[in-house]
Amino acid sequence: MKRKRPYGQKMRDFNTEWDKSNKQGKIELCKRYNINYIGGKQWRCLPVDEEPAEIKSQEIEVKVITPEILQYKPPARGKGDPETQVIVIGDDHAGEITPTFNVEVYKKRFKQLFQTALAITNLHRNMYSLNDLVILDVGDNVHGENPYQGSTVETVACGAVNQIYDIALPTIIELLVSFRQEFKTVKFYGVRGNHGRYSRLAPRTSNWDMALYQSLKRANLPSGIEVNYSEDFKAMVDIEGFDFFVFHGDQVRASMGVPYFALTRKVQTWCSTFNNFPYAVLGHFHKEDFLRISPTTKALINGPMVTDDPYALEIMGVSSIPCHWTFGCHKNRGLTWLYSLILDRAFLPKKRMGKKKC
Repeated sequence: MKRKRPYGQKMRDFNTEWDKSNKQGKIELCKRYNINYIGGKQWRCLPVDEEPAEIKSQEIEVKVITPEILQYKPPARGKGDPETQVIVIGDDHAGEITPTFNVEVYKKRFKQLFQTALAITNLHRNMYSLNDLVILDVGDNVHGENPYQGSTVETVACGAVNQIYDIALPTIIELLVSFRQEFKTVKFYGVRGNHGRYSRLAPRTSNWDMALYQSLKRANLPSGIEVNYSEDFKAMVDIEGFDFFVFHGDQVRASMGVPYFALTRKVQTWCSTFNNFPYAVLGHFHKEDFLRISPTTKALINGPMVTDDPYALEIMGVSSIPCHWTFGCHKNRGLTWLYSLILDRAFLPKKRMGKKKC
């Protein structure tokens, strides 16, 4: 029978007697503990430990987590802070002819812009007031007649003057007057684009976009509609106390798609020059996008109205989708919601046909 070695004080007594005894005494000591002499020597070398507590079967405690259910307290219907709705237009290229775009399509898509923008308006008015509308026009309202920009005889419906006064001007006036029925104020801000430039040697202000804006400003518009335009390449627009840096975008050269790196660098430079504006709005690239330029600055690239434009196909490498942005601006939070408005139902996403439901 194997003897269980002692612990604590009993082990100390064993060690004391072992140290005082000769070999014969040690053998007698081992016999009392039912071990042999070799076992006694091994015990003497072991540390004096306290007797271990009796090991009991462990009970696993299962902690039941009872989450606290958070309660959302929505404001009363329509009682949230009022916001300003913003619509971005531009790159509409009135007068251009492509396989999917002409004068009639241009007018039809502007009517669709009005309907889809107001659908978003009425949706958000269930939560808060939207009394004021700001329209940011990033230029290239007409296609122009510069052959170096693709305005050849077979690609335009008429000359630049008719593009302005027969197509773009009455269409935009109709849009502003229609929106005025739905908003207390409508403020329009325009900047010039590159298609309005009819000659490289002409002054920068000799631009078809500028002619359109001046005509729009001189038009007999209802009260509550305000027309503004910049003779500089950019406009700094104050919306709910936030600066929006509006420019066309041709200031950033492109040859292989949207030059995201060059655009980021240029906007960062302008931001440090023009009082660290939080938002930049542009067009030109015929492709909508929303970029984080820096921790404090975002850039909104507006889509075009024209489709199958040779510039987009040859330089950008994509066929344009007719879309414009609309978003809300809050007095404390700045840009809140954002929607890309598809201006032609033919360009809505298509569902895969014949796929079985899981």
